[in-house]
Amino acid sequence: MHTDSRITLQSLQNTNNHNYLIEGIRKSAIALEKRNWTITFTWIKAHVGIYGNELADRLAEEAARMDDISFNRIPKNEVVQQLRVQSIAKWQNQWDSTTKGLATKQCFPNIKDRLTKKIKLTPNFTVIVSAHGKTKAYLHHFKIIDTPDCPCDGGEQTVEQLLYGCIKLQRERNKLIRNRSNQDMWPVNKSDLVNRHIKHFTQFINAIDFERLWLY
Repeated sequence: MHTDSRITLQSLQNTNNHNYLIEGIRKSAIALEKRNWTITFTWIKAHVGIYGNELADRLAEEAARMDDISFNRIPKNEVVQQLRVQSIAKWQNQWDSTTKGLATKQCFPNIKDRLTKKIKLTPNFTVIVSAHGKTKAYLHHFKIIDTPDCPCDGGEQTVEQLLYGCIKLQRERNKLIRNRSNQDMWPVNKSDLVNRHIKHFTQFINAIDFERLWLY
């Protein structure tokens, strides 16, 4: 049985192939097409008796015996991609080892995942993911207010207390709970809230009226 598999020039142009030799062939094919050549790539059963393939075999064998030829040249876009991967890996190692930003690390433990997300930052979002800013516990720590306690009598008004405990936010929290994935039992940890429920999580966060909470 003979199978004839034809590859069009357009399909070669759309192929994301980072091998230097294949890239050279692709560019040569495009240049020849612009000179009105018709090029067809066809699979054949064997090389025997076909002059072009016999010649290609001989040249390949000669090249393999050469010490100064390099087959590992890499296109610039591949170099950029490799550097990006290495940079993210280095960034992740630093992020894992640092003792700073612990609250933010709970929300974003994985650098690569964070870089893939488009998040509209708001003052409330910054407060929740950094634990810096408008909570009474934070303000009391810097002696800006007299007490860290939440008016709901649920203890200190921390980020965790606002997310999971404050009864003043129960109506808003119920919307978040209803819209979580069925497989996620409540309470959902902050990392999953950010990575799996970011839309409803941000809606809940942005609905928090800190000034109103202070006045309860």
